[in-house]
Formats: sequence, C-alpha cells, structure tokens
Amino acid sequence: MYQLKITLNEIRPEIWRRILVSENIPLYRLHHIIQICMGWTNSHLYYFGEDPNKIGDVHLWNDGETQSDSVIKVRDVLKRENDTLPYIYDIGDFWQHTILLEKIHPSMKTQRKCIGGERRCPPEDCGGRRGFENLLNHLKHPEIDGYLETLEWVGDDFDPEFIDIPMINNQLALLSEYIREYEEGNK
Repeated sequence: MYQLKITLNEIRPEIWRRILVSENIPLYRLHHIIQICMGWTNSHLYYFGEDPNKIGDVHLWNDGETQSDSVIKVRDVLKRENDTLPYIYDIGDFWQHTILLEKIHPSMKTQRKCIGGERRCPPEDCGGRRGFENLLNHLKHPEIDGYLETLEWVGDDFDPEFIDIPMINNQLALLSEYIREYEEGNK
C-alpha cells in the first residue's frame, strides 16, 4: 500500500490530499482517484509525467506518442519513498499537481481512501492559478465590480477552505461505477 500526497502546485495556501492506494493499480485508475479526491469534474484532458513523454489515456490523446496509463502501474513510476510524479489536469488552465510517494506500507491491506487534505480545489474553467486568485479576491471583497457575477457563477455556498473527507471516501468506494459512467460518457 502506498501513501501518496497530491499537491496542487503554485497555490498558496496549499491545496492537497493524502491518500492510500495499492501500488498495483494502473495510472488510469489513479487519475480517477485524483479526480474524486481533489474535487475535479473529470471533464478535461490530463497526463502524468512530462511532455513529450506523457502518460495518459491514448484514446483521448490519439497522438501516437502518449504512453498508455492503462498499462503503467503506480509502482512502475513511483518506486521509493520521496519519489514524485507530475500530474497535469486541464491543459487550458494547466493545473499541475505533484504526486509524492510519502510512505510504503508493505503489510497494510486496506481499500483506497483519503486520509487527509486541506482546502477545496478551484472551480473548473476559472482560468488557472491567476483566475483562481482573482476569483478568491472577488469573493473576499463584495465591493469589487463583478462580485455578484462571481458569486452567481461559483454559488453562494463556495467555501475555498471546505473539504469533506467522508464524502470523498464514499465516492472512492464507488470508484468502479464512477469509471464506468465516465467511460460510457466518452463513447
């Protein structure tokens, strides 16, 4: 069992999740676990590693260069404690995450789960790091032009500090169903 820390880069204060996953799962499943744990909507391209040596869904990329994330396992790219792997989600907003292998628990047997984290991920399509910073600034200052439009867009219940780990774990328990629905939607 691997203990991973997934951090959204270039955001302060940090947005991160700590998860337990089997080292034997393919990166394709890890992608879906990250989507659930971070709170993304799984509606944009993604890849692991560095471009041009990216690892992702070859059916989505269809470029003849991307390695298949369905055959590469977590243990193939994260081998020792403190190894890291980049994960990019939404090429337009370019949300770059760092996946850190914090601990290897050789005898632990458990279901995948989120065991910690801080802060809610940015809303989809908010314009990357700068767009998110502007959004947070608008929410802090109701007197700024555009406050009401921002509030309408993200909802008046948007709390950038909120994280619901029990809800995340409930969704992770339904991972196979989540992946099936995603795949059916991409046909």
